[in-house]
Amino acid sequence: MNTLLATALLCSTTLYTSGCQSTQPAAKAPSTPAEHLLDGNFTDWATTNIGQADGRYIYIHFSPKADADTPTAIQAAPYTTRIRIDVDQNPRTGRPMQWMSLEASMQQPQGVDLLMELSPKNELGTVGIGSAVTRYSEDGSGKSIGHAELGFMFLPTFGSSQYELRIDRLAPGASMLQKTGMIDIVIDQVDENNRFLWSTTIILDLPKIADTIHTDASIPTKPTNSVRVMSSNVLFSSPLTEPKAFARVLAAIEPDVILYQEWFKTPVADVQSWLNTHAGTGWNVHMPDAQAGVAIATRNEIIKTYESVIPPSGKGRPARAVAALIKTNAGELLAISIHLKCCGSAGSDEDNKRIKQAQSINGFVRAVYKEHPNAKVVIAGDFNLVGSYIPMDTMVNSLGINGEDLSTIDATQLGDASTITWNNEKSRFSPGRLDWMLIDESMSNAANAFILDTRALSPASLKAMGLQADDSKASDHLPIVIDLVNAE
Repeated sequence: MNTLLATALLCSTTLYTSGCQSTQPAAKAPSTPAEHLLDGNFTDWATTNIGQADGRYIYIHFSPKADADTPTAIQAAPYTTRIRIDVDQNPRTGRPMQWMSLEASMQQPQGVDLLMELSPKNELGTVGIGSAVTRYSEDGSGKSIGHAELGFMFLPTFGSSQYELRIDRLAPGASMLQKTGMIDIVIDQVDENNRFLWSTTIILDLPKIADTIHTDASIPTKPTNSVRVMSSNVLFSSPLTEPKAFARVLAAIEPDVILYQEWFKTPVADVQSWLNTHAGTGWNVHMPDAQAGVAIATRNEIIKTYESVIPPSGKGRPARAVAALIKTNAGELLAISIHLKCCGSAGSDEDNKRIKQAQSINGFVRAVYKEHPNAKVVIAGDFNLVGSYIPMDTMVNSLGINGEDLSTIDATQLGDASTITWNNEKSRFSPGRLDWMLIDESMSNAANAFILDTRALSPASLKAMGLQADDSKASDHLPIVIDLVNAE
């Protein structure tokens, strides 16, 4: 590695040039790395544009400057974000890629062995959407692999001024990352014409690889005088075709209230019959419109049902939100299952639709509070926050009984330090957090909160819970679970 490469550039600029206004030493990881929670909150990072590694994962926190004033979700941006890894620190192996530097013409290219691109170029040569992952041989020939091959994921999924990402060194396609020693990582952003917008460089020391890929974990015991609420997107009525996987998950979690999304084109009687067949008898289901796919299921007494939570999405497209007032061991519960508008980016028509839907939900809850001021509230489902965060800010705004904002529940996966709720291994989009749960902490608290992904659990844990490793593959969304108790 030559001197110029060792003193790699750490720069931030929004100029459309191939140069940079300042040159600093590359960020270097602390000698004692700690496990990071992949949650998009960044509180466990002391600074930015830095990385760490342990025996299982590579973690990176970065703050791009390309559009810091108006953040755009980086899988639907007008520019490409690239994570370039030189595993052997050899500029003569892998794909040669230039550096962003005042002295770029004097530098040897970086020899990129692994390349992850967010909003990569498409077949037309323009900036596209989603992600692309490429592994390069020593001679520079590349092979396209999916994000699942590297266990590559990042948060937040919506537009942000900073991000954190994680790469799994034990993933099937990550064998070259199982070495010990130094690697060079460049993160940059380029426009459609490959002009540099921003760049940062990190030198990372990989420790000895871990021995195991799975973790022991168990489902928490539900406290006395609580209500267990589960939100579950079932991927186009997949319980009808994959009944055993969904039945095992329900048997393990034992929810009192289920907030469903994507029971599409399935009559309410069929949903109720499925539950009574595969999850024990006594289920009641509130589902106003089979086309909408949203439903609420419970064995508890339903005091009142609501249908007009948000306006229809358009002609022939019913509103995807439903609500019910339920009697529980923790008191009256206003349960709301939602499925906000999909797709788009910050400022798009889809994002504006989500904002309007959030306004309607906020107004609906305020109206219910007038009649039921002591009701606890849970709003959960598929928020589809892939553009801006404005829909969330709009929905939670001053909606608590005492005028506070509702609180987001940062449930983590059992056996994994992550808040990822969506994972489609075959999708162009890398895993993200699309599903959320909100409560009013002036009225109730989360005694437990977790996300279930069977792929992360050890065989012993799966056996103890009556689950199978591939059960979570029955849907691209993971169930979020909360045990709600009275506020102290």
